[in-house]
Amino acid sequence: MAPILNYEQHAQDLLQPNLTVQARLQMVMEVRDSLEIAHTSEYLNFLKCYFRAFSVILTQMTTPQMTENAEHKLRNVVVEILNRLPHSEVLRPFVQDLLKLSLQVLTQDNEDNALISIRIIFDLLRNFKPTVESEVQPFIDFVCAIYQSFPSTVKYFFDQPSSAVGSNQAASANSSCGSIIGGAEDGNAILDASQGQVAPYVGTGQLNPSTRSFKIVTESPLVVMFLFQLYNKLVQINIPCLLPLMVSAISISGPEKVPPHLKTQFVELKGAQVKTLSFLTYLLRTFADHIRTHEENICRSIVNLLVTCPDSVSIRKELLIALKHVLTTDLKRGLFPLIDTLLEERVLVGTGRVCIETLRPLAYSLLAEIVHYVRNELSLSQLSCIIYLFSRNMHDSSLTVVVHTTCARLMLNLVEPIYEKGVDQQTMDEARVLLGRILDAFVGKFGTLKRIVSQLLEEGEEGKERSILRLKLEIPMQAVLNLQPPLEYSKEVNDYKNIIKTLVMGMKTIIWSITNAHLPRSQVQVSPAHGTHQQVQMSPPSNNSIPQGFKGMREDEVSKASGILKSGVHCLALFKDEEEREMLLCFSQTLAIMEARDLMDMFSLCMSELFDCMVTNTQLLLVFANLIQNPKVLRPLADVLVNYLVSSKLDALKHPDSPAGKLVLQLFRYLFVSVAKAPAECERMLQPHIPVILDVCMKNAIGLKSLLVTCTYFGVCSDH
Repeated sequence: MAPILNYEQHAQDLLQPNLTVQARLQMVMEVRDSLEIAHTSEYLNFLKCYFRAFSVILTQMTTPQMTENAEHKLRNVVVEILNRLPHSEVLRPFVQDLLKLSLQVLTQDNEDNALISIRIIFDLLRNFKPTVESEVQPFIDFVCAIYQSFPSTVKYFFDQPSSAVGSNQAASANSSCGSIIGGAEDGNAILDASQGQVAPYVGTGQLNPSTRSFKIVTESPLVVMFLFQLYNKLVQINIPCLLPLMVSAISISGPEKVPPHLKTQFVELKGAQVKTLSFLTYLLRTFADHIRTHEENICRSIVNLLVTCPDSVSIRKELLIALKHVLTTDLKRGLFPLIDTLLEERVLVGTGRVCIETLRPLAYSLLAEIVHYVRNELSLSQLSCIIYLFSRNMHDSSLTVVVHTTCARLMLNLVEPIYEKGVDQQTMDEARVLLGRILDAFVGKFGTLKRIVSQLLEEGEEGKERSILRLKLEIPMQAVLNLQPPLEYSKEVNDYKNIIKTLVMGMKTIIWSITNAHLPRSQVQVSPAHGTHQQVQMSPPSNNSIPQGFKGMREDEVSKASGILKSGVHCLALFKDEEEREMLLCFSQTLAIMEARDLMDMFSLCMSELFDCMVTNTQLLLVFANLIQNPKVLRPLADVLVNYLVSSKLDALKHPDSPAGKLVLQLFRYLFVSVAKAPAECERMLQPHIPVILDVCMKNAIGLKSLLVTCTYFGVCSDH
């Protein structure tokens, strides 16, 4: 199209009454294509020439259209031009009229023109606050009106025969909205290159009025939220009216089965409801008193939206964020009775692959928070379902280590409620099974971390540079496969340290609970001083359903728990210096709470792997150093240790300067310390092995003087 040379004359020609709609459409498209003039010093002149012309076209020369045609396109292009006007000080004299014009289009025109108008209104309110305050209430009145008609809008789209939706749309719009008529935006008009004229615009689609538009409902809450922030006095006036309408709108479920031709409208419906819910959660921060009466309805609507929401990542993510805001307030109490529905994975993250991969971290962190609040009220069957979900996610490599840590902490928080559920034989058996599943999940995670820790240690300093290079090279591939990008080396190491700490500290609680799972709860109490449970003697209860006390772990449980020695000790290599000593102390305390026979069985199963690990990491000797200080486990530990050394490791003494030889000597020193601490118990245990030890010492006397002297002294003192 040729550039406009005289704006004033062009604007006058635009208003000629004898012009056809096609000719007028061509002229406004010429203005749109020349709109860069608005960014020059001619902007004020442009506004003086065209603003009145655009107003006349929208208010006098055309009317809102119900179908896609040339007149609809003309109005659409004019509204588009108004939307593209720069909001500088040059525009200020026209702001009041522009806002009124946009409000008229919003309330009386079709959906697509109204969407453009609501953006104009929002920008004007944001950029010209002192000028437009008087026009704010009409907009809020319109928002109240569309929410009031929201139920009928849903029925209009989904409760009539599918064949009638398109054909009856225009007639229904007229009958329900009076003079409010709708329209929609089409593509650009076709230019006839040979004649330089716009080809006749032909549209076939039916259009929705703005008052019957889910898209308008979606856009409105953001503007209302902004207005409430700017004009506080509007809140008290409008909240009593607007709030019940919004609560009612989000409670509408919509159709159970959505026909294929209505899927777009259904997605728009859920998007509008979720955006409304987000606005309600915003009100929670400062207007909780108004919301409190709707607590039950809002919480039920949140869960219903999770159930019915389509597999749209953006809508579901906003819904989960709204749920997150609710969990920070007292309103969360209304969610607790609905926990069974929230435990279904399809409800949390949908069924689409992209939704599942994208939203699981956020969804399960929110579920963990809900479960944390209600854990004491959950049944064993509910707890079983939760353990399944979170143990599975803890082993899912597509999730981050931070999510794995959250899952581990959640399951750890469930240990005490599960333990307390054991009030009779049946519930004790069921609780013990659940505790065993948590133990299995923790031990299995140790096995996975064992391999990862060795890789991290191999990388060392090189890993820092490699992770940065990997981050640069792999981002495109990570994006294509929708995988988590690699972390910086130090961040990665820190995340793994956190989960290892969680697992090690959690094992203490798990093992104690399993050990005491079949003790009547009246025989166990919590020590306020140490925060641990202690067994106390009390008279037996009269209820015959309470079983006789059985303390300790079963064979399969000991086998599972042995993973803490087979794999857990390898994970401790990630810690250094004081941090490592703290972890080893915690590790020792976990083992020390076991019954003596269980500890013997566990060390008997693991001594070979543990010895090999101690050869490369001598700091693990602190585990034995800490355990021999505990009288409860001193005898069983010494028994296992001496049998293992005498039967398998005395040959290492032939090379006393080797790492294995030094380790054997150190372990023997611990044995002799145990004799000094508990001679009555340990002497008889050690006596049968003295001849073998002395024989080996005599044959390998070089370098073994101290061990030989100690053994000889022990033999003499024992009258051997």
